Amino acid sequence: MDWRRAQARSELEFFRELTDEAEIARLVKVFEDKVAYARMTTTRRAEQTGRSRVIYGKNGQKLSVGTPRDKARWTNWDGANLDPDSVKRHYQNLNRAGFRDNAHAKGFF
Repeated sequence: MDWRRAQARSELEFFRELTDEAEIARLVKVFEDKVAYARMTTTRRAEQTGRSRVIYGKNGQKLSVGTPRDKARWTNWDGANLDPDSVKRHYQNLNRAGFRDNAHAKGFF
């Protein structure tokens, strides 16, 4: 990641003297695309396992760091009794993926 950061800084230094608005807009778009690609391809560190929430004070000092929520101790939903919201979401995802029905597997009877 360091070489990408160095490359981006050198490119920004090179184009500092531009005055053409259209060329600047084009270069900003190219730079944003490069940053987006770098974010997609860069792996997360071990401490970056998911979303986190950090609260900073006015002087920039960390006040608190969010903690992940624990799972419930018990639940009404298990293998024999499915959560209706999960089932609905499952069928919506199947439809979104293109699995409409299984008529192709049944054939004509």
